[in-house]
Amino acid sequence: MLKKFKQWFSNEEIDSLIRPFFSGNLAKRARLEREMIQLNDGSFLKASIASVSDISDILEIETLCYNGKTPWNKKALEQEMKTNNRAIYLIVRESNKAIGFISAWLVEKETHITNVAIIPNYQKQGIATFLISELQKISEHEGMQKMSLEVRISNDTAQRLYAELGFQKGKIKIDYYTGDKEDALEMSKFI
Repeated sequence: MLKKFKQWFSNEEIDSLIRPFFSGNLAKRARLEREMIQLNDGSFLKASIASVSDISDILEIETLCYNGKTPWNKKALEQEMKTNNRAIYLIVRESNKAIGFISAWLVEKETHITNVAIIPNYQKQGIATFLISELQKISEHEGMQKMSLEVRISNDTAQRLYAELGFQKGKIKIDYYTGDKEDALEMSKFI
């Protein structure tokens, strides 16, 4: 799936055909339906569409979620946010502390989730569900028909969450993840 998105993204002919229908940057025109989420303990979190100024917070979230590593570095995130008009990042904060984000590409009637990360102390409180729900609403507004993602084959918790949200299991991608070469499971749902 990611290969298809990369090919599409680099296809200038298709880009010139679709530009008149989707003028401007997705992240600038998209709106959240809900900007606040209340946790079980009564505290409130604020969601927003992320921008380049949020990159250091996104990197911190990745570091806390991925054993000190960042799957996407600062330069890659900057490039993505500045040049990919089909990319969107949503971020959630408690006061000024960033605690989670989701990123996706909306291409050819499909929203492909590229990352979902919630720092460990805030996991299992409905934040990922909230972010996926908001992303789905944006996707529907943009005319997308499907959502997809890849998840580590060992990440049973995330697979259960995605299944609860209506994602179906697809094929397994062998040696998908850089570094440890772990396999990934494709999951998708129609919206």
